Amino acid sequence: MKTVPILVLALAAGLAGCGGGPGSSTADPIRLAPFACGNFSTPIHQIQGRGGASPRLGHVVDVEGVVTGNFQEGLGGFFIEAPIGARDDDAATSEGIFVVVPERRDDIRAGRLLRIRASVTETGDADGGRGLTALTAISELVECGDGELPEPVVIDAPPPDWERFEAMRVVLPGPVTVTGNAELLRFGRIDVSLSGRLFQPTEVARPGAPARAIAESNARARIALDDNLEIEHPRRIWWLDPAPSARAPWRVGTELDGVAGIVDQRLGGYRLQLTARPGAVRQAERPVAPPEVGGDLRIASFNVENFFNGNGRGGDFPTPRGADSMRAFRQQRDKVVATLAALRADVVALQEIENDGWDETSAIADLVGALNRALGREGDYRYVRSATELLGKDQIKVGLIYRESRVRPVGEPASFEQGAFVDRNRVPLAATFEPVDGGAPFTVVSNHFKSKGGCEEATGGDRDQGDFQGCWNDTRRQAARELVEWLATDPTGGGRDQVLVLGDLNAYGFEDPIRLMLDRGYRDLVAMHVGDGAYSYVWRGESGRLDHALATPALAARVTGAAEWHINADELEVFGWASDRVPERVRRLSDPGPFRSSDHDPLIVGLRRE
Repeated sequence: MKTVPILVLALAAGLAGCGGGPGSSTADPIRLAPFACGNFSTPIHQIQGRGGASPRLGHVVDVEGVVTGNFQEGLGGFFIEAPIGARDDDAATSEGIFVVVPERRDDIRAGRLLRIRASVTETGDADGGRGLTALTAISELVECGDGELPEPVVIDAPPPDWERFEAMRVVLPGPVTVTGNAELLRFGRIDVSLSGRLFQPTEVARPGAPARAIAESNARARIALDDNLEIEHPRRIWWLDPAPSARAPWRVGTELDGVAGIVDQRLGGYRLQLTARPGAVRQAERPVAPPEVGGDLRIASFNVENFFNGNGRGGDFPTPRGADSMRAFRQQRDKVVATLAALRADVVALQEIENDGWDETSAIADLVGALNRALGREGDYRYVRSATELLGKDQIKVGLIYRESRVRPVGEPASFEQGAFVDRNRVPLAATFEPVDGGAPFTVVSNHFKSKGGCEEATGGDRDQGDFQGCWNDTRRQAARELVEWLATDPTGGGRDQVLVLGDLNAYGFEDPIRLMLDRGYRDLVAMHVGDGAYSYVWRGESGRLDHALATPALAARVTGAAEWHINADELEVFGWASDRVPERVRRLSDPGPFRSSDHDPLIVGLRRE
């Protein structure tokens, strides 16, 4: 039997027989027996308790448990579970716990029964004392022979909560669905769900209590799969097989079977520290071609994610937003052009173009020129110029491009730089077009409302109200109201009843700005033609629609279809244009095709001439 020198025995003796700690009572004291295998120890389920924080927090305890996972290298500790005879019958209390070690130990081996004297704490960036329950400040540790454990817990449906399995071995037989992949190659972890793709609460329910119910359901269904390391851009992710490629893109929607690991809690969420590779992986397929929407004309909307071309002459990088080198910009431009060339839309509403004017060195001129070169003889795109050199004060602007062989502008374009569009919301740009071969005119409006970021600057009604609409909701709601009122004045002279509002409104389907426009008579084309399951963006493992196509009733009657082309939101970021800041081995995963050309999926609308 090997023992560890006593480091804090005086502290342990001082607490022996004392109660009164957080969550305990004087009627339920902590007892420390002589430190020897088989003597009295505090059961792990009593340390874990039924809540988010340990009722023994701050106490010194003796614990006996079997080592289930040795993660000293990556996580700074190891997991133990209670032996078979030391468990209770309460399904709400965990039988596992994490043990923190300040320095690597060579006497920790899986399957060995240990006796440990240590302090109880909550670690892993605990929120209000609710984090990963752990043992720290070890004063004694001995091996007590080989341990005996029951089989891992099998979880095949969302549990009431993950806390009851904290630090325990579990198996997810599957299928589990990849619902978020933003951290896969950066940190070696991926979000999976036991309920299929998860949606943003306000995409599928009204803000407030209904959305909160969705958020709670999502939390029960999801867990992150982790590689047992806390490093950035690991050279190898041991559990990832096959490695990401065009044939194995690890898109959101990919399904896995036979997932095994130990439930961990850190950085504000639950994760499964994997102990083996998944048993099977079924890759979600990439949609190679844009969906068919019918009609005589195709209208599209596309957020091109900070398309900045420097000074327009190959220099002035890094830019305030977007690519940080000419190499990265060329990669970005190739991917955006590949997307637009495949869409072959007759009118495209663009968002997140550099707000640098309209001359031949501007970002929009650069994009249109590259698109026309890529299309060769069919390259007939032109862009709409506003009456002002800059479209608002923001670094980014919206834009409109069109194929002059298919449609022609009618009258003058219009923009609205007043009220809610003076600051934060980007200035909208509207233009009326008519088919070259004859047909009724229609007006397209490109829009980009204030994002949900930058909450530290929000005041009053723009603060996050806790209703799942995020911050700046008042600013977006005011923008929606003023946009509707402005369009009712027929700013382009093309008529008030044939209007299509496109763009990134930074609001999900049930949020106030969208509901306001629907209450004013606009029709939600994606909801009408795609229905449940529509999305254009994935954020923190939840899908939803930030990008919208809203039409006046008369124009909606001409619409033959509407769809999203899911080439971006589901994709790993590494397939997109790559910053010079990421390792070369990561940059090599990018290709010139349309996949991950942006973080938003483009929308397509089919329209009849009459």
